[in-house]
Amino acid sequence: MFSARLGVRTRILAIALVPSLTLLFLGMLTAGNLVRDSYRIRNWIDDLERIRPVATEALAATQAERLLSLRLLTGEEAISGLAVARGRVDRAFEMLVRVDATRHEPSADLPAQRAKLAEAIAALRTGVDGRRISVGDAYTFFNAPYSMFGDGFRRAQQSAPDPILATRVSEAVRLLSATEAMSRSNAVALALVSSQGSAFGLDEFTTQVGFYHAEIRNLAAEAGSPQKQALLDLMASESWRRLSAMESAVNLRFASRSVSGNAEMPMSILEWQQVADAVVGGLFAAYAGQHEYARVSAVDVAQRSERSGLVTGGIVLIGSIVALLIAVVLADRIIRRLRRLRAATLVLADEQLPSAIRSATAQPEIDDAAPTLDFGRDEIGEVAQAFEHAAAVALTAAVDEARLRDSVHAVFVNIAHRSQVLAHRQLEILDDAERGQQDPELLEVFFRLDHLATRERRNAENLLILGGSRPGRQWRQPIPMADVVRSAVGETTEYARVRVAAIPEIAVIGAVVADLVHLIAELVDNATAFSPPEAKVDVGGGIVGKGAVVEVCDRGIGLTAAEFGSYNEMLDTPTGTGLGALARDSRMGLFVVARLASTHGISVRLNESDYGGVRAVVLIPAELLGDIAPISAANR
Repeated sequence: MFSARLGVRTRILAIALVPSLTLLFLGMLTAGNLVRDSYRIRNWIDDLERIRPVATEALAATQAERLLSLRLLTGEEAISGLAVARGRVDRAFEMLVRVDATRHEPSADLPAQRAKLAEAIAALRTGVDGRRISVGDAYTFFNAPYSMFGDGFRRAQQSAPDPILATRVSEAVRLLSATEAMSRSNAVALALVSSQGSAFGLDEFTTQVGFYHAEIRNLAAEAGSPQKQALLDLMASESWRRLSAMESAVNLRFASRSVSGNAEMPMSILEWQQVADAVVGGLFAAYAGQHEYARVSAVDVAQRSERSGLVTGGIVLIGSIVALLIAVVLADRIIRRLRRLRAATLVLADEQLPSAIRSATAQPEIDDAAPTLDFGRDEIGEVAQAFEHAAAVALTAAVDEARLRDSVHAVFVNIAHRSQVLAHRQLEILDDAERGQQDPELLEVFFRLDHLATRERRNAENLLILGGSRPGRQWRQPIPMADVVRSAVGETTEYARVRVAAIPEIAVIGAVVADLVHLIAELVDNATAFSPPEAKVDVGGGIVGKGAVVEVCDRGIGLTAAEFGSYNEMLDTPTGTGLGALARDSRMGLFVVARLASTHGISVRLNESDYGGVRAVVLIPAELLGDIAPISAANR
């Protein structure tokens, strides 16, 4: 009894309510797991992977310039590679700013820091070159950028979406700190040796050496197995042993000048720096490996989050199935009527309405009744009435469009006829003026006016063609193809840029001459309009198996493959070109060409020319060709 009293609207709401509420709750749970966890983790990974290589390069470049600058300040006369190192620093920091801007969460103050650093480093380099700055000040300055890197990686550690990832990044930051300490100790040691101990106190050297040795040992004991083995291998390497020996020698030499100030170093400066570079490279490699370890850990966390989302999705699926079963039970009593409505609506949309629209379009003056659907007065009946209303609106719109199209075509034809009369009258007056004029300059002006009037006549004929009418010019006898081509070129604006090649000795039947002249003139106009002012346009022709061809080839900017396809499709099916197409594309000449070609069965195709421009190929069927015969004025 209760279900019998439920209306259609109530039952549809009941069908939609249960699954909607279920999917809403469970969908929010799924989105919370996937979007909040997996997406955030992957963004974090992406940001870290983008910034790490450029930050590492910027730090390495800064370390290299610091070392070379200290060597210059401690007495060495010529330092090769200092200019290269400075350029490397500038490029690295510029790249750092650009890459940071592409991250999901870029640093807001990095561009300002970069600008401030660029200004300061320029002043510092001037002081270094003139040896007007102390070794300690230069050393302090080049230590500052590391603070910027360290702050950035600490922010990455704080924003890590998982504690495990924060630990991995912390280990990487410690490796980076150890690498920086090793580089500082090497720079200080070189400065001590070059200045005979006057550049620095020994405390700075021993502090940096002690820090990085202790940190590397601690990390080798704490880090994950890949990095642990890499650090152990580095500490067991020959380069590490030799560098440690050199550090001990420096410490011994300057710890007590009265005793060992003249102690011999175990290797030359060149060998020393080669060993130091090898150790720094090993530390940077371990740092990169630690980042990769962090990335792999982050991917694993993201995958776990996605798996959780899949589990939640399974819950959503089960809930949806249950909701669907409930909906099926509730909708069983109305499904038959809905199916009937669907079938009737499809018949209306696929058969009745298209037929009514075609009839109304063909005879817009007759008002046809829209198709109807009778499904009662309840909610389903109201839906049917809505479909009826939509069909009536569509039919009314089709009738209005057909009437508007006919009106516009009539306006086109009316305007074109008036313009055509004026153009003919102008040409007659100009012919009279030319015959009675002997002044060459005035004749040149008259010729130009005559050319413009011819162009005006062709524009009027364009309107006639687009309006569905035909131009008035006609020939009764065949006209040689060469005369047709020359007449077409003569009607174009930039006729002086057109080169006419050999044209076959064949004639075109009189009924086609005017339209063919018009067609070729439009193609030549397009070619001159869309090519450089100094470029030539070539027009040629030949005889082929199906008739004759005329080719118009320009050296302009050309078209894309999509544009070629669109224009060739329009040239093949000109019936689809209406006011909308004319409004979207300013190349009205191609619409006229399509209409003219369709009228006489002429084929026009566009393709790329040898110069990268456009080649228009006009194929004139054999039935439109004839033999050349003498032509008199009476034949026109």
